[in-house]
Amino acid sequence: MGNFSFMADRYAEHRRRLIEEIGPEGLAVIPAATEVIRNHDVPYQFRQDSAFWYLTGFHEPDAVAVIAPGHEDGDFSLFVRPKDPAQEVWTGIRAGKEGARERFGADASYEIDELDSVLGRLMVGREVLWYAAGNDKFDERITSVISQARSHRERFGGVVPSSVSDVSVPLGEMMLFKRGDEAESLRQACHLTADGHIEAMRFTQPGMWEYQVQAALEYYWRLGGSRRNGYGSIVASGANACILHYEENADQIGEDDLVLIDAAAEVDGYSSDVTRTLPANGSFTGPQRTVYEVVLAAERKGVEMSAPGSTMRDIHDEATRILTEGMVDLGLLPLSVEESLAMHHYNEFYMHSTGHWLGLDVHDRGSYRVDGQPRPLEPGMSYTVEPGLYVAPDKAEIELTLLEYDLDEWSQRRIRLGSTAAAAREAEEKENAETITHQIPKEFLGIGVRIEDDIYITAGGHENMTSSVPTEIDDVEAMCAEESLLPRK
Repeated sequence: MGNFSFMADRYAEHRRRLIEEIGPEGLAVIPAATEVIRNHDVPYQFRQDSAFWYLTGFHEPDAVAVIAPGHEDGDFSLFVRPKDPAQEVWTGIRAGKEGARERFGADASYEIDELDSVLGRLMVGREVLWYAAGNDKFDERITSVISQARSHRERFGGVVPSSVSDVSVPLGEMMLFKRGDEAESLRQACHLTADGHIEAMRFTQPGMWEYQVQAALEYYWRLGGSRRNGYGSIVASGANACILHYEENADQIGEDDLVLIDAAAEVDGYSSDVTRTLPANGSFTGPQRTVYEVVLAAERKGVEMSAPGSTMRDIHDEATRILTEGMVDLGLLPLSVEESLAMHHYNEFYMHSTGHWLGLDVHDRGSYRVDGQPRPLEPGMSYTVEPGLYVAPDKAEIELTLLEYDLDEWSQRRIRLGSTAAAAREAEEKENAETITHQIPKEFLGIGVRIEDDIYITAGGHENMTSSVPTEIDDVEAMCAEESLLPRK
């Protein structure tokens, strides 16, 4: 997981920035993740909460970080599980209170059972509690501690928090920008992920099972130094590629199948997110090639537009236009490009955004809008560009709603109202609207294509951190023809 002193400096800098955000009147409480049972007494593989990890680098469950700027005991207190030699024989060595200070930089450390009493004391003199509500069990505990803090106030004087602010907001803004060593960790995750995808192109053959291709990817990443995936690997052959978050990976790959692989490695907690679509037998069929070329044109344009001052919304709108033009040309949509865009008919075959922030969470934190407007891209931001087309086999016939309205007004509706309000308005207008039925060319049924790269914004434009994985059709086919470095049996 990297040199410890190097990483400790990283987490200390994150805490310093949060201290500046919340100020001397604030107190931030950030709980760690807890273990979750998979079956009987076997837990799922533990993965630390990203916000807690961002501030501490502490890898154990059931801990709590408290940031109290300027407190006499120090700015950073860490509450951890006690040392327990009998339990450690079974589940590994715990840091304990001493380790929390010596290895993880805590100014003060306590056993987790002391949290309520110590936190109540730390709250005295603080006007704002910074805490991300939503954890039902911990929310109750925080409410109880606030009540206890009031008793401390009555005994010792001073204020206690009278308001609660969402700490995930300032943390999200901090986590949105990756610079220096953070950017390098993300870059390493992307490069390792890219190497795995290249090997998957060489490795995949008809007759294999999807999970075998998954094993090749993940084996490659483990050898390269990634301890875990960024998310559940998707290896979707044939019509499975039309299921956006397909994770069964349990089907046998057919001779003429496309194989959509959406999978990534994690390094130092940072995740890549890469998708490639390849022909199992090494050669695209005519219909597969046609659909792929449409998606590739949209992806190319999205990457090209990635620069300071552009927005994720700009990229999505342009990619959606290119995809819609392709859908109309292929006969997937019956009306004009402008009508299909305005009525959102493209949602039949393209139903997700063109990208998302990328970092410690694969769908990372940070606002997409500022003052109600799409957020301009800035150096240090990282995100994906991932257009796709999905012609599910049950889409042989589609029913489309026709609406009368001003096309420019409709195309701006989601920006003005937001997606939820716009969808409600759209549903109301559709209720009595005319519909048409459209037959889909059968040669496209069951084809799903997505192409995804990871982008880092620089002062002069962008860095495509996963560009080493081929996307051009000739290059993909050439890579599929190369000999795999891994044994298939």
